[in-house]
Amino acid sequence: MRKIRDFNMRLPFKEIRRRVTRGANAPLPGLDDAKLAALLDRAEKSLKPSVLFDSYGPDSPETAALSPVPGVAHTLAVTTLGPDFAAALDELRTEHPASGKALDAAAAVAGERAVQFIISLIKEEVEDERCDLSPIGYLEGSEALDKVLAKLDGSKVGVTAEAGTLRPGHSRAFCVSWLARKGRRGAKTASKK
Repeated sequence: MRKIRDFNMRLPFKEIRRRVTRGANAPLPGLDDAKLAALLDRAEKSLKPSVLFDSYGPDSPETAALSPVPGVAHTLAVTTLGPDFAAALDELRTEHPASGKALDAAAAVAGERAVQFIISLIKEEVEDERCDLSPIGYLEGSEALDKVLAKLDGSKVGVTAEAGTLRPGHSRAFCVSWLARKGRRGAKTASKK
């Protein structure tokens, strides 16, 4: 299992602004560019992103049911943006009521970047096995979340599950399958745990 804590993550102003304004070049209602940049800077300071992930073979009984494509190797992962991020967003929403949409976009972008961070870390290993990754299968529900947190030991990055919801807020659990490229050795023969 691999664990990476407190890696560097930026909240990209242009991407978040584009998502909120849907490509329009107009200022956000009640929130000019300078205010948005200041809000994102404050939100970014509260980020403490961490990830846990590990890859398993097709015959791993504890994780096979979590895989988007049964019968192949897969990678199981948990991401978190840290314990203070959700509280910081709530505080900023209270101080700046017009910022809700922008802060939601910031949380979405940060979550996507944490997931893509893991994908980038396993990419070389996947390529070496001559595989491609399936679409990301986000895990939901008490049973699936309890399984992934037990298998990866979510407490190592401070992630727990309560009533089918990951804590702290903005945490995610997911699985991607390793799909063998046609006509080549790949995920079915990959030597995973």
